Amino acid sequence: MIMAYKNRLNRREREIEEIRKSDEGFIPPVHYGRKRSKVNLWLWIGVGVLIFLLLIWLTVAMFMGDTDVNMITPWPWI
Repeated sequence: MIMAYKNRLNRREREIEEIRKSDEGFIPPVHYGRKRSKVNLWLWIGVGVLIFLLLIWLTVAMFMGDTDVNMITPWPWI
């Protein structure tokens, strides 16, 4: 796979050189790579915290038996 990547770069560089020979004002495209966003990390942390709090709330409500959450429990024997 690494060899295929190198071949691709070499082919791309050859294509750029061919374009440069025919057009002296050619500016090759620059690839900066993939940018990772830090928002994605914080989004997953927030989702995890909310799911954890939901599970705690449902567990307490199921054991206390004083909310409507018990009406929709999938386990009727509890």
